[in-house]
Amino acid sequence: MKIVFDSISITSISQNSGVFTGSNIQLNWQSQTKENSAMGKVIGDFNHLMNNINVVYDNDLIDMPIITQPNPMNQSNEKKGDGQH
Repeated sequence: MKIVFDSISITSISQNSGVFTGSNIQLNWQSQTKENSAMGKVIGDFNHLMNNINVVYDNDLIDMPIITQPNPMNQSNEKKGDGQH
């Protein structure tokens, strides 16, 4: 895939990609990914893969613990009430 915006050229996009131009703000972006690849990547032309056995042994219970921390840029000055007026 190839994307071209005037003088910006993008030749590869992954799971956590973004293209931003002009005046803009991106808040609260998060990306968590995990990939198990028993064989890796095959790059090139006319590759032949024959009689392969690929095994992924992934015996851990938690691969990537994600801990969300408060974002100081996303604080509101509003006080939360108890619903009574």
